[in-house]
Amino acid sequence: MEKTIIENKFELSILRAIGILIVYTIILAGIVNIPFYLIEEMDYFQKSQITGGLMNVFGEGASNSIIVLLILRKVRKKSNTDFRLKYIGKWNLKILFAIISLMVGYVLWYQNSIGIIAEKIPLPEGIEEAFENLLINPYSAVISITIIAPIFEEIVMRGIMLEGFLNKYKPHNAIIFSALLFGMWHLNIPQFINATLIGLILGIIYYKTNSLILCIVAHMTNNIMAIFVDFSNASSHMLLFLIGSTLFIISGIMISKFFKELFEGRNISIEGNIY
Repeated sequence: MEKTIIENKFELSILRAIGILIVYTIILAGIVNIPFYLIEEMDYFQKSQITGGLMNVFGEGASNSIIVLLILRKVRKKSNTDFRLKYIGKWNLKILFAIISLMVGYVLWYQNSIGIIAEKIPLPEGIEEAFENLLINPYSAVISITIIAPIFEEIVMRGIMLEGFLNKYKPHNAIIFSALLFGMWHLNIPQFINATLIGLILGIIYYKTNSLILCIVAHMTNNIMAIFVDFSNASSHMLLFLIGSTLFIISGIMISKFFKELFEGRNISIEGNIY
């Protein structure tokens, strides 16, 4: 007998979400990464930072793609739904540019306020070693931080986790739960603080637009700006704090206005799914 897909919404509880993250992004991710790690350790890829970096990027991208596909397969099987990622949703260029501006403002505000205190909190030894290993090859580190991580993390946290929460809990609870889970996923206090705040912003964006693209762009902007601030020492400056705060507030007001226009039908929206 042919299996029938029940047309209902994919729902996700907090405990089930935690279980998925532990099993798939921590345990299985470690197993999937083993063959790529062994290849990266070959002499050919160790001779040059460029070839080594390319292999690192390929390995990380491939392993993350495998993990996403495994999670999606699990979700569809357990929920008995033909679940699809909402990668386009509703958006326009005005919202896109306003969100980029919002994230630039957020980073300048955070790095010159809460971030100053958060940076004083020591990282666990294992996490610190992981960061040091990542930065050994600057080519792969930049691509990993600014491209691979935002795409993978947004697909998992907003595209799957938050989507499931929104179908089970009230919107504000779902956004808060997903933000806290996103923060805890980083496994250290300094990143927990920042990731939770970012998760709230990205959660609102996803809830309003159903657009993974907007969340990915926002996440990429945040990571690029964070690298820029770190290397330029643009922290502990009152002027940058004021600029960031002003930019964040103005961009937030503009985004709220654009969201209202979008849902009133005065702007063109595009919807689409993938996977």
